[in-house]
Amino acid sequence: MSHYFITGASAGIGAALAKKLTDDGHAVSAVARRKQRLAAIENATDLFRGYAADVRDADAIAAAVASSHDTFGPVDVAILNAGIYVPQDGKHIEPSVYADHMDINYMGVVNALAAVVPKMLAAGRGHIILISSVAGWRGLPKAAAYGPTKAALISLAESLYFDLTPKNIKIQVICPGFVDTEATAVNDFDMPGLMSAETAAHYIITEMKSDMFLVSFPKSFTRKMKFLKYLPDRLYFSLVGKQTGAM
Repeated sequence: MSHYFITGASAGIGAALAKKLTDDGHAVSAVARRKQRLAAIENATDLFRGYAADVRDADAIAAAVASSHDTFGPVDVAILNAGIYVPQDGKHIEPSVYADHMDINYMGVVNALAAVVPKMLAAGRGHIILISSVAGWRGLPKAAAYGPTKAALISLAESLYFDLTPKNIKIQVICPGFVDTEATAVNDFDMPGLMSAETAAHYIITEMKSDMFLVSFPKSFTRKMKFLKYLPDRLYFSLVGKQTGAM
């Protein structure tokens, strides 16, 4: 039995991961803001402990990690998944929305890292997974607040790799395509390759066993996104603008 620590576990990918991992006999400690949803999962299995906390609160996250150690022992795998997505029209900039994305999607990960890394270093082992997105590869319509935070996570994971891999802490960054969650439900456009949260969780659990640093899925969609990633700027803007109706 391994001990997993998951942020953003009350819905979407985080909740799907918690269910799949506990069904497979693993212990899961999880953080989310919605206490009742965590309690519902906790009532369903003795292998789950939920901590109602906001990833923006570094002290609360540190306390949750410490408590999880007391309950299930050292964290073997930390899956830092908590995030928000609010579509933004670049013609109407709302700084508070951009700040919320950075505070939750990026600093929320940093706060969790501050709690789990020292304990993994002390244990001499660990595995950290940062949940990013293909939206972090290049700018996309309506993703001006969201995309930069996911790009930042990729860069963060690359930097951490140099420091933590030599200390026997495995680093991976996961870049899913479109996942059917509360966040993406607000989109008013066709989402190619849309998958369920359960399918995304299956991919993550499978790929965390690999030696890949950056993992993306579904391949049918992410291969196209990788192609777009390397297009010259003018061609990229023209093609994506036409495909999405943004231009």
